[in-house]
Amino acid sequence: MADATAIVAISRRGAAIGRRVRDALGSDVTLYVERRYADSGARDVPFELPVRPLVGRLFSECERLVLMMPVGAAVRLLAPHIVDKHSDAAVVCVDDSGRFAVSLLSGHVGGADTLTEQVADAIGATAVITSASYVLGTLAVDLLGSEYGWRIEASSAMVTRASAAVVNSEPLGLYQDAGEREWWDAIKPLPSNISLCDSVEKLAEFPNVLLISDRVDVSDRVTVLNPETLIVYRPLSLIVGIGSRRGVGVEELELLLHRAFAASDLSINSIRCIATADLKRDEVAIGLLAERLGVPVRYFGADELNSMPGPSGASESQRLLGIVGVAEPAALLASGGEIVVPKVRSAAATLAVARIAIAPLS
Repeated sequence: MADATAIVAISRRGAAIGRRVRDALGSDVTLYVERRYADSGARDVPFELPVRPLVGRLFSECERLVLMMPVGAAVRLLAPHIVDKHSDAAVVCVDDSGRFAVSLLSGHVGGADTLTEQVADAIGATAVITSASYVLGTLAVDLLGSEYGWRIEASSAMVTRASAAVVNSEPLGLYQDAGEREWWDAIKPLPSNISLCDSVEKLAEFPNVLLISDRVDVSDRVTVLNPETLIVYRPLSLIVGIGSRRGVGVEELELLLHRAFAASDLSINSIRCIATADLKRDEVAIGLLAERLGVPVRYFGADELNSMPGPSGASESQRLLGIVGVAEPAALLASGGEIVVPKVRSAAATLAVARIAIAPLS
């Protein structure tokens, strides 16, 4: 995308308000002003009317778009380009007097609701936000854990049904055994129709279920539920520690990973990163595996590894190198938690998995 955020002003008043918004939003923001009202000294980017081609282009190129114009005009300009809330830019409208900032498109999922609040704060306007979860102050099913990178295993139709259950105050059970707990503090107390369950078995009492876990077997244990009302979240709670011989193949690493996760009923979607030793920085296969998984690699020096011995002990070759191990110590260092898959081996590699520690819900 060309700019993370673009602002478009078609009037003198709009240009003045747009400059305040641009300055408040910070870097990576471009203000486009109709040529008659542009000020080169104010870093405006002038454009020629009509505005329709510019708005259409920016809507497809930018993540966020602030239009200094009436809502009706914005709707007519954007209508031909709207696809869906998962791909459309977040759009906010601001009137010429700066009284209202309106969340127009992609408010909930795309971030326009948050952008609306930022714009309103910048100019002292009233934020107009109509997303159901926002106005009701309830849990947003499709955004739960999104700030932590959680992955949802559910179709859009399933998410829509669960969201409707939340806003319509239908009973909903929630169980979490992995991942960040901070989401709880952000919306505490939970709405009265949402019940926290202290065991996965209690979920069977509810027609709608939210399950937050890195374990595949947990979701298998609630298969008696209607799958159309079961939303599974995969928090990034697992660290994969890897040690290897020089020149190991990525296929061997990938096979070892999938075998270990399947044997322990862990979800590949919950991997946060790969952890290994500094001396493996040039090991191509580890980098390729991380790329396939879409996760980063963390490297640790010998002193760090030796400060965190794993339960399985060092191999003969590791003792010769003066380290207590690689797979388990690296996983422990990166997680700050505990080993959930002790070291397993293939012909040329070792692998261990640790889970990031979490605090209990209260």
